[in-house]
Amino acid sequence: MIKKIKHNKYPQRIDASLDLHGYTLDEAEFLVRDFLQAAKNKNYHQVRIITGKGINSINGQARLRPWLESYLRALGYSFMTAKINQGGEGAFDIKL
Repeated sequence: MIKKIKHNKYPQRIDASLDLHGYTLDEAEFLVRDFLQAAKNKNYHQVRIITGKGINSINGQARLRPWLESYLRALGYSFMTAKINQGGEGAFDIKL
C-alpha cells in the first residue's frame, strides 16, 4: 500500500537533502541508497531528494524522477513532491 503525505501550508522541516543534478541513473541509485540509509541511522524524520525536472535530459525526458518515484514506492516510503518554492516537481520530500 502506498502511503501519501498530505501537503499543508506550513513549512516542512527537512533534516538533510541530496541533489542528483548531473548524476547518471547508476550513480544516483548508489547515492540515494546510501543517503537514505545514513538518514535512517541518524534518526532523521524527513529528507529531500532533488532530481530536477529533466529539462536538460536527452530529448527532454526525465530519467531520475520516474526512477526515484518507483524506487521509493517499491521500498514503501511515504513521499510527496516538494512545495513549488522548494523545488516543486523536481524534488521529493520523503518521510523516514
